[in-house]
Amino acid sequence: MGAGTQGTVYLCNVHYPPQSAFAQVAVKFHDRVAAYNRETQVYRRLRDLQITHVAGHRVPLLIHHDDQLLAIEMTIVSPPFCLDFGGAYLDNPPDYSPQTWADWEQEKREQFEENWPAVENILTEFRLMGIHIADVNPGNIKFASN
Repeated sequence: MGAGTQGTVYLCNVHYPPQSAFAQVAVKFHDRVAAYNRETQVYRRLRDLQITHVAGHRVPLLIHHDDQLLAIEMTIVSPPFCLDFGGAYLDNPPDYSPQTWADWEQEKREQFEENWPAVENILTEFRLMGIHIADVNPGNIKFASN
């Protein structure tokens, strides 16, 4: 399905007994333990809070994870969605300087253009859950019209 800075995502057909049903899922294999740990922690928090949407955007649901393989199995979502939480932090934002944050925001405003206010709302909702997302880009937060 794609590759990024933290790993590679594959589309998989799986069989779930006893229903004898097949389903398509996404499986992400991480390259780094730290990103895998951050992402699994975020998915666990979303699961514990029973979150399926944030500001009207779907989020994948955690199905399974494997600490040895650094793999996360999740549901597939279609736009509008928010995904890829390997660059997210729980409870505290990353320790960036004020200038780094200002540069980050300017870059994101340019990337999202007219959708930036909606992205800010999405990020605020995540922060209210204690999830601070640093890896924000139009591939990770997609709108229905994109």
